[in-house]
Amino acid sequence: MASPIEGKAIRITGGNVDNNHIPITYVKELFPADCFGGSSKSNSGNPVQIDLDGVGLIETDIASEKNILRIREQSAVAKFYKLGGAKDGSRVFFERLEPRQFRATVIK
Repeated sequence: MASPIEGKAIRITGGNVDNNHIPITYVKELFPADCFGGSSKSNSGNPVQIDLDGVGLIETDIASEKNILRIREQSAVAKFYKLGGAKDGSRVFFERLEPRQFRATVIK
């Protein structure tokens, strides 16, 4: 018998797509507490790995004041949104694979 999927979806805005942000406000509980960092790179949280569907594995932390994944490679987020056909009102499904590894998929 397969294990149940542990995950949650969030709705994204056109601003998220235009600015290459992946918000996590409503899925924060999926992530380990120590991956939330401050506003600068010097105050980064401990990294987690996110498999962006169609793009690959990205290592990142979470900017806690903005509740977004702090992916340094903004082109990876743009590609993720483009391949998934993301637009205002689309959803991103986050699935926990391991304690520090996740998958993100755009749901239209």
